[in-house]
Amino acid sequence: MASGQALIDLCKRHLIETMQSLPECAPDGPGLGQKALEDAAGFELNLPEYDGYFTWSLLVAPTLDGTVEAIQPGNRNKKYRLTH
Repeated sequence: MASGQALIDLCKRHLIETMQSLPECAPDGPGLGQKALEDAAGFELNLPEYDGYFTWSLLVAPTLDGTVEAIQPGNRNKKYRLTH
């Protein structure tokens, strides 16, 4: 059985690979919002008040390390795209 950290790493990798397959998430694309990325990656939890936290959490690390760019960083409804 994989450790919790290995599962998190797998989910992060899946999210990045999903973004790589979406033209909107290309470095010169307009980006996609968290909900659209969640749907594309199949990360819906079906928890009405908590949906989005999982995907948002997975987006934080690649945003901090520069792999993903948050467009409209001061806004609540950010869009995300790959930096390279």
